[in-house]
Amino acid sequence: MSIIPLISSWEQYILTHPSGDLREFGRWLQQDYPPPAETDPMPVARHSLATSANLNASAASTLLINRLNAINHHLSKPIIRKLGLKDVEFGVLVQVHLLDKPNKKELCDRLLIEKSTGVEITRRLAKKGYLRETVDPNDRRSARLSLTEKGLRLLKDGSSSFKSIHENFLVPLATDQQQQLVAMLTRLHEYHSGRVSASDRE
Repeated sequence: MSIIPLISSWEQYILTHPSGDLREFGRWLQQDYPPPAETDPMPVARHSLATSANLNASAASTLLINRLNAINHHLSKPIIRKLGLKDVEFGVLVQVHLLDKPNKKELCDRLLIEKSTGVEITRRLAKKGYLRETVDPNDRRSARLSLTEKGLRLLKDGSSSFKSIHENFLVPLATDQQQQLVAMLTRLHEYHSGRVSASDRE
């Protein structure tokens, strides 16, 4: 007999009775509370791509990250289309906002795209009125990118539409598990970003 339902009940009880003890928990169990579903807080997917392929942890994690990225892309595409943009165009607007007035090289490096591609995309977005270019005061041969008021409004509208996707993406994980996941992904991002930068310098 699995003890998981009992553990789940204890977790449910302690959330509403933080000062409760085991004796009070026993009384609480005897009352007419519906028993929690028998679920593992960290279940192994029965039809996981990674487990079915019998991969090691590194290969499995890469496969799963790619799959999750594809799912996020699938969910996001209708919203981006409704905004009248292509996926990469919306990504450019997001990164320009996050990087705070990047030049085109910095933007292309962050997005891992060719400079010619970045130039074409920023030109399109500027023509639509979402981006502006200003001369870099430290290097007059270079230009800095920023969002126009129209671009900021579009990004705000997009962020509002994405809210439900973002809020539901990590729902299967408890709050502490979400924080651990973000910390681990941040570490991976920093490590592999360093690898990409090093390879570009070679």
